[in-house]
Amino acid sequence: MDIKRAKFAKQLMEEIASLIHREIKDPRLEGLVITGLELSEDMSVAKVYFTTLEEGKEEEAKKALEHAKGYIRSQLMKSLRVKRMPNLVFIFDKELKRMERIWEKL
Repeated sequence: MDIKRAKFAKQLMEEIASLIHREIKDPRLEGLVITGLELSEDMSVAKVYFTTLEEGKEEEAKKALEHAKGYIRSQLMKSLRVKRMPNLVFIFDKELKRMERIWEKL
C-alpha cells in the first residue's frame, strides 16, 4: 500500500470510530470497536473491521452500522473534504474474537 493510501485509510478509520462513538446514538453500537480498515487499490471500497465487547451482539451491531452507513459517509465527506468517498463495507472481525478465546484458555 502506498503512503497516500495508507494515510487515508488510517484517517478514515479514526474518523469512523470517532463518529460512531460521539455522534451516533444507537444503543446497538455500544461497546463496538473498529479494529481495522482495508482500502481497495482504487480507493473505491473500504472494508471496515469491527468487534463488540459483548459476546453475541455482532449481528445487531452490523445492522446498526448498515443503517447508519449513509450518515457516516456524508459526515466523512465533510470532515475529510474529499470528492469521492469509498463505499463502506462493515465486516465483523472474527479473527480477533478467536484470538481472545485462545488467550483466555492460556
